[in-house]
Amino acid sequence: MNRNAFIIPAAILIVFLFPSISSSQVVGKIYSQDDANKLFGDVLGTVTMNQSELLPILSQTQNYVMFRVADDELIILGDGRKVLYPIGKSVNPNDVFYVVSKSKVTELLNLSASIKVNFEVRQKTQTVTSGTFTLEEALLCPPFCP
Repeated sequence: MNRNAFIIPAAILIVFLFPSISSSQVVGKIYSQDDANKLFGDVLGTVTMNQSELLPILSQTQNYVMFRVADDELIILGDGRKVLYPIGKSVNPNDVFYVVSKSKVTELLNLSASIKVNFEVRQKTQTVTSGTFTLEEALLCPPFCP
């Protein structure tokens, strides 16, 4: 039997089992706050940050932002799961973070006149809200870690 008959299906299987995010893939979608509440449920907890505090954090990553609110603490990671906030924090490789494109976070901030950014815990997801706009459609890391 031809060896290529096994190589091609194996390569396809690897792509599906170990997907990755390319640096050009845009992750996240912005909704009105009302639509986000209908789609993702009520906000159960919030950690608020000033936009002026978030912008320097965003400047430390090129493509993606990962965030997680746990026990009322916000943790923000950049590309390669590098901890950006709070400085000096260590994270477990198994801790799940919500991945969105840096460009979508920037778009969210530009849509809103609010100086506050809310990182929100909902029943089955976490979202970022500024003013009357909410960012969701995040990927989970792991397994999708840029």
